[in-house]
Amino acid sequence: MRRWLALAFWGALLLCAQGRAWAGSSVRYALIVGNNVGRSSEIDLEPLRHAEREAAQLRGQLVRYANFDPQRVELVQGGSRGAILAAAHRIAEQHRRDVAELGELPSLFALFFTGHGVAGRLLTADEPLSGEDVSAIVQQVDASLSIGFFDACFSGSLDLAGMRGKGLVSTPGFNPVAELPREVLDSEGTMWFVSSRPGELSYEDERLGGLFTHFFTEAFTAAAADGVGVTLESMWEFAVKRTASHAAKHGRRQTPEKIVRNLKERGPLYFSFPLERSAWLRMHPDVEGSFLLLYEQSTLVERIDKRRGAALEVAVFDGPASLRRIDLAPGAPATSQQLVIERGARLLVQPSSLAPTAHAPGFGEAPVRGKGALPDLELTHRQTRSLWMLEAGYRWQPVPAAMLGAPHAALLGADLARGPLRLGLELGYGRRGEAFADWSYRLHELEARVRAGWGWDLGGPRLDLEAGAGAALHLIDYADGGARKPAGLSVLAGARLMLPVPLRNPYVILQLNGGGTARWAQGVGGADHALHLQLAPILGVSIGVPLSSD
Repeated sequence: MRRWLALAFWGALLLCAQGRAWAGSSVRYALIVGNNVGRSSEIDLEPLRHAEREAAQLRGQLVRYANFDPQRVELVQGGSRGAILAAAHRIAEQHRRDVAELGELPSLFALFFTGHGVAGRLLTADEPLSGEDVSAIVQQVDASLSIGFFDACFSGSLDLAGMRGKGLVSTPGFNPVAELPREVLDSEGTMWFVSSRPGELSYEDERLGGLFTHFFTEAFTAAAADGVGVTLESMWEFAVKRTASHAAKHGRRQTPEKIVRNLKERGPLYFSFPLERSAWLRMHPDVEGSFLLLYEQSTLVERIDKRRGAALEVAVFDGPASLRRIDLAPGAPATSQQLVIERGARLLVQPSSLAPTAHAPGFGEAPVRGKGALPDLELTHRQTRSLWMLEAGYRWQPVPAAMLGAPHAALLGADLARGPLRLGLELGYGRRGEAFADWSYRLHELEARVRAGWGWDLGGPRLDLEAGAGAALHLIDYADGGARKPAGLSVLAGARLMLPVPLRNPYVILQLNGGGTARWAQGVGGADHALHLQLAPILGVSIGVPLSSD
């Protein structure tokens, strides 16, 4: 009794579709079939436990990690031969529509069949699928690369006693070398995966399901990543090693095999992309059109459709890539620009006729350097810049009558903004004096404060959350001739808004800040040397003059 999974990866690595992804999507095709029950006129087969569940899991992995568009993945569970062939026909029709819109492009198609196999046929809910049926599907889809993966599994545990108790019967299963027509087996760009060697059996574990299917499903995220994602070769090696090891632990032998024929490309075929998308591609509201983003020698291609009137931001992978425009007039040559996307980069596509985008101090935009160009469009990337600035301003904070300090102070300072980080140093001077019935005093306050903040680019203005600490020297003269020079300390936290004037290449920068402060200072009385704590708001305004910006 053979249970198996025929996994054929065929279809378009790159193509467009009816359902357009406004946030960008990778377009591949897959047909996934899972049948727990297989009908056969030759033998009564015990239903499998995991085939239909495995089919659903494979679909989830393809959509989540392998960049398959859900609209281009057909899932058939417990279906008949007719239902399977109808699903394959829908995929082939989708492929043809995509080719008509985009032209001939590299294609990848994936077929997953998990169920029983007997005497060279795949069993369904009614009539079996033959090698000729599989051949017809391959030829109908007509993909650049066809990858077939067959996992013929027996219904039962790997426990020896458990297997004997189920009375399992060995059946021939499905062998692509024997069952597929020679012209299909040897056709250009094919890879065939078989779950065990001739003469070996393949197993379904009571807990895990089909061994080869289980470990291949794990490989989407567990196999070693290389470059932009995980290659099919890496996933294959991961599944092979763990399948053989798990079977050996239970005294069984299962050794998957691979057959590769007439591949054009020698480079890696990336199949799973579990890595984080660490960069962003933003399109200006005035941009309109259809684009392809191709990674790593076109091993992953994503389509981006952009409507005029609203900005679009798409998460992208870092690494070598190219951006191609595809909505050109008939007969017009394709245009593309190569680029290297850095981790954390923020790329912008905008009409070249527009004025440069305004950025807050510490941020900027620079052209993307690379081979090629997109006519009438400019591709730039967010850049960290350093801005030095001198500033003069005013600070206010309430001060209790019995506590040393000046409510009003004039400020001079210097700031450095580089990307989101901002550092500042300011010096302040304030005066205060009071006369009482029998004594009076005059106070001069000198203070120095350092600040550090983290800011955001608001498209010209900049908003920082900041914290700081400072020290103050209080020079006090009393009417009776006495004097003293106590010191004080303070910490603060708040927000600062920078408003460049004008927004691009500003001459001056207006700053508004506010927050809260904690101060420690002595009392105003000549004998009051104790430190008093005050919690109070603090407000400020200043004008800065940029000195330099790289």
